[in-house]
Amino acid sequence: MKKTIALIAALVAGTALVFAGGAKDSGTASKSTLSGTYTFGGSTTVQPIANAAIEQFQKANPNVKISYEGLGSSTGLKQLLAKTVTLAGSSRDLKKAELDGGAVPVVIARDALAVVVNKDIPVANLSKDQVAGIFSGSIVNWKEVGGPDEVITVVVRDETSGTWGSFKEIILDPKKVEYTKNAIVSKENGEVAAKVATTPGAIGYVGLGFVEEITKAGGKALSLDGVLPSVATARDGTYPASRNLYMATFGAAVEGSVEKAFIDYILSPRGAVIVKEAGFVPLK
Repeated sequence: MKKTIALIAALVAGTALVFAGGAKDSGTASKSTLSGTYTFGGSTTVQPIANAAIEQFQKANPNVKISYEGLGSSTGLKQLLAKTVTLAGSSRDLKKAELDGGAVPVVIARDALAVVVNKDIPVANLSKDQVAGIFSGSIVNWKEVGGPDEVITVVVRDETSGTWGSFKEIILDPKKVEYTKNAIVSKENGEVAAKVATTPGAIGYVGLGFVEEITKAGGKALSLDGVLPSVATARDGTYPASRNLYMATFGAAVEGSVEKAFIDYILSPRGAVIVKEAGFVPLK
């Protein structure tokens, strides 16, 4: 009897070890198999989303190292087509030549191009036509749009910026006008925000995620045709200067690749939190 009991105990113990080993193996199998060093780049508007997502993605995938170079949408897409980066952020719609060249964009978020002014400007609303007049140089004094008798200082992004391109497409192109040659040119959203906040009479435009920098300095975002830029108005498209933000790959993102996994991460519920915390608008 004692031998029988001992045998049963041994069998039970062995079975427990088998199940324990199975659980351990399952845990090991669930670990990320992704690895390697990657360079992404492009839009400085997309950069806050990308940087925060990279930090969390690397924690979940410790054998992956990613850097993101914020050099502007056009530069990032050019590098993508040259295969010097494997994922490009863009804050504008891709051009036909870029699509024909093999770039495949995926919408990762929505944004609003907020028109922002220095704290000394009491104007609260402008029409799209007035904004086009200001940024093309046909309106040069705030008194022409109901403000004080003060010269308007225009601050814009540089031509490699997707924000520059989106603003031109949404605001200037419908009026068939170009940017004024007298504008101050800034390399990134944060630089625009800082310049507008510190320059009397200044007006510029930034992505929704950078409005807080203006408001902290006492400036403000204007309503456009009576609609303020916000998460809600960017998502439903009622704000007249809303746009999509993209991640683009060369060719369709390959299942099992770091690029596909990273895009999927941004589109996940956790990614939506990152997008929102960065000041932009998740798709859901």
